[in-house]
Amino acid sequence: MLRWIQRSEVYISMTIGFFFILLGVFILFNIDLLHDDSFESVEDLEIESVLDLLNTFFLEVLFVISNLFGPAPFPLIGAIVLILFGLVMMKVAQLVLHTTKHDRLLSIFFIVLASLLFIATTILMYQVYGWTAFFFTLAFLLHMLYYIYQHYFDPRHRKEQYMILLFFYGLAYFLTQISVYSSLDNGLTPIDVLSFNIFFGTFWLLAFGALWVGVFLRSSVNESVPEYETQEIKISRRSKHERRINPNQYFKFSSQLSDFRNTVLNGVLNFFEVGIPKWLRANHIEIALGLMAFLIILIEFSNRHGVITEGYFRLDNMNYMYQWVNLAFILLISLLYLLVTVLNLFQNRYFVRQMVLITILWLVVTVNLFVTLMMDVELSLFILPFNVLLVVLTTPLLLFSIFKDFNTEGDTQDERD
Repeated sequence: MLRWIQRSEVYISMTIGFFFILLGVFILFNIDLLHDDSFESVEDLEIESVLDLLNTFFLEVLFVISNLFGPAPFPLIGAIVLILFGLVMMKVAQLVLHTTKHDRLLSIFFIVLASLLFIATTILMYQVYGWTAFFFTLAFLLHMLYYIYQHYFDPRHRKEQYMILLFFYGLAYFLTQISVYSSLDNGLTPIDVLSFNIFFGTFWLLAFGALWVGVFLRSSVNESVPEYETQEIKISRRSKHERRINPNQYFKFSSQLSDFRNTVLNGVLNFFEVGIPKWLRANHIEIALGLMAFLIILIEFSNRHGVITEGYFRLDNMNYMYQWVNLAFILLISLLYLLVTVLNLFQNRYFVRQMVLITILWLVVTVNLFVTLMMDVELSLFILPFNVLLVVLTTPLLLFSIFKDFNTEGDTQDERD
């Protein structure tokens, strides 16, 4: 495991290369389908194995990216370019593994690659989500700039920095999901929604991986990236006329959150004339509520899993497959949240990871409840009572994560590791 972490930049480069080779080969073998109007609709395809499902997924992706290539022979040229680029990434992985001589140039290459992948993701998302895709562009841009220049930010305010990023990602997720569910009556199918979300998520992970490698290589060159300095700026006749922009002055709002929390908590305790037991910690409540949420999600997942494993089914009834995949993802997130909360209890670290996980979980169940109540669709992941209960359980968990004090030293060390 430690060896994999030490070579993660190599494996990320190889993964990016393999993905583009696979995508190029698939386009090459299905090039006749790009502009064949007589091709059989994917809703009529029969699914008998996992390979059939993967084939359907790539066919959906093929139709998503077909508008980027245009008429023949551009699809052929595009497929060849993707394959060649994948081979180039394999060579880049070899360079990263065997030499550090090109780290400066490669760091620029990976950061530019991450930018291009983010742009490509936005273009593809625009075809499905419309103008709401640009909210993801804003989140991508902020995330990329933050990751590149995070050494200029005070690590003591890492909580506030991630809260801002999560806010923009959450807003983008809410608006895009509302947009795509509104399009279900216009010919969009569950397999479309599932394929698009997986494909865009894959592109985002590849872009973030490329960004991580670029920042890692940038910090490993001879002129290493400077650490944030906490020393106060000395005032002089020369410096007093200079205008300095200090972004960290905008990341101190957690102190106001802590004051508000203490005021409300003390007011409630004084009103009921009770006290909090010394042995009780916020982590105990988080584990209890998180475990209940996990069990509810597990019950729903088991119900869908039973339907999926019964055997033969067709794509014209893909609601269950859509729900199964999404429930599997949510189940994994809830399990990771429990594990991170336990580690947070005993090791007093992983605060940021815990906040990210509960934000994802809360967003999914809350948006799903909103879609169920406000929109006429049949893709709800949970029965209504379970969905309401999950929102009731995860909302306090999100508030706990927002209002509690973070051990920023532990999380900063985790990021360095």
